[in-house]
Amino acid sequence: MKKVLAICLMVLLVMSLSVNVFATSDEFVASPSGTPAPTVVSFEPSDEDCTAKIVITPHAEKDELPETLQTLMDKAYKEISEASDLTELNEALAKLVEEMGVAGEDLAVSDLFDIHVTDCDFHDGHVDFDIVLDADMLKHFVGLLHMNKDGEWELVEDAKVVNNGEHLQFSVETLSPFAIVVDAGEDAPKDNCCWHWIIIAILIIVIVALILCLAKRKKKD
Repeated sequence: MKKVLAICLMVLLVMSLSVNVFATSDEFVASPSGTPAPTVVSFEPSDEDCTAKIVITPHAEKDELPETLQTLMDKAYKEISEASDLTELNEALAKLVEEMGVAGEDLAVSDLFDIHVTDCDFHDGHVDFDIVLDADMLKHFVGLLHMNKDGEWELVEDAKVVNNGEHLQFSVETLSPFAIVVDAGEDAPKDNCCWHWIIIAILIIVIVALILCLAKRKKKD
């Protein structure tokens, strides 16, 4: 009986720690499909002779990036996580949110990822990129933030959802970390939402186990 109680208490302790961990990441929402990052639908450099390909790296895999990009990704993640309101990151985003009538405290980042170019045989540098991505949460899309090489947030002005809300289309002059900002109000699932149900289920199992143990012991007595 004591062993059972000890195990139950241990489970409850682990769950309470998990709640605290996930409660600190409210600026992020889960990708419902479970994909680690947006995927490329189309990519068109301004020069038709360009052979460049783009590579998308999510924050979870930032260790694969060069050190300079890792530093930018860490900075981006830190600023997003520590912001009490994402409109603090960029004035243009704050203005856009006000025009849309969205509450700043309802904003969240559904995806944080880096985009960079590889396999170009013709250019040392590039100018313009037209990109279409497939990403989750686009029906709640608010805006696309880009952290430039100087570590400053910019709002990608022409970013828009196309193809009946399935894809995100935008054009940029430089590539580095991007953050998709969504309205994570009551209609949008937050990343810790599913954990609430998991925790409730575990609590029910623990309670049932305790009841069965007590009933068994009472029967023996």
